[in-house]
Amino acid sequence: MRASYNGYYICLPSRKWRFDSARPLRQTFSNLMKHHQVAERVTDAYLSSKDDLAHWMLKEHVQVVAANAEELSKKYGANEDLAVAGAWLHDLGDAFVRRHASDHEAISVREACKILKDSGYSSEEIREVTEVIIALHSCKEGNLPQTPEGKVLATADAFAHLSTDFYLQFAWKHMPEGKSYEEFIAWVGAKIERDFHNKIFFDDVRDEMRERYKALKIVFTRNNI
Repeated sequence: MRASYNGYYICLPSRKWRFDSARPLRQTFSNLMKHHQVAERVTDAYLSSKDDLAHWMLKEHVQVVAANAEELSKKYGANEDLAVAGAWLHDLGDAFVRRHASDHEAISVREACKILKDSGYSSEEIREVTEVIIALHSCKEGNLPQTPEGKVLATADAFAHLSTDFYLQFAWKHMPEGKSYEEFIAWVGAKIERDFHNKIFFDDVRDEMRERYKALKIVFTRNNI
């Protein structure tokens, strides 16, 4: 289920919650709302940016990843509050600085921690989201997520890359900045391969993305399929 927020959409809970008598009812309701608070704060941050790419990232990428993460969390038994929060926050630096700015990652982590704290996450949950779930979601250099929530985020992000106009948008914006055409082709080719082969942790998702992966390779690389 989704609800409109400032013209955008945020994920609302659709699973049936089991109220545990051993836990205070107030705490249960608090937990129910945490990643929705993250969604609202992240949306505000992106909409405050003057960068057109930030607005595109919110509407066409971040929201897609969050919706994917919610669905995959339910299907594969991940902690939805952690995985979906990671999805909303995984590219947060884009709301504040250009994607390839030297301080992009540091700003992203700093602002993510602030939003998580303001949304009621504990110190341990903040560490889990930022240092375990988000930090490994790119699956670079063999550094792969090991938790269900990390695998959900990595898969949700790859699914969004392969199923939307993400790569076309980056080509249109001449990103990464400063790269020649040949360097861009090499960069995007490697990223497409990593998205399909390294970041998707569930076979049914990989099967669903297989034809899109092949099509993107035809468009963005010079390889014959």
